[in-house]
Amino acid sequence: MSPQPIPAEGLGGIAHRLLDYTDDLLGLGMRSTLHRYQRRSIAAMLQRELNVDPIPNPLFNPILGIDGKKFYLQPGDMEILQEMPMMASARGGILCEELGQPEFLRVYTKI
Repeated sequence: MSPQPIPAEGLGGIAHRLLDYTDDLLGLGMRSTLHRYQRRSIAAMLQRELNVDPIPNPLFNPILGIDGKKFYLQPGDMEILQEMPMMASARGGILCEELGQPEFLRVYTKI
């Protein structure tokens, strides 16, 4: 399933250009034409790299108390909190699509 990125601010608006499928991306120094799914993947990679907002800690699962109040449980150490803990978003990652030259091109254009 292709990512559904939100255009990330920064880098001269490249993410907005990638998601505007009428833009031919001239001036970015690429020789190849990118398919729509490739453009979405690059925009998602940029969003992940440029996002500095904290995200909910994925180790904590929401649970309901007997009174209906929401708590957050970390099952590994049985820690229970009243508020969802936040953490810095991770940068980087691995692009997992069919392998081939286009993936190299996307990673290269990202660098």
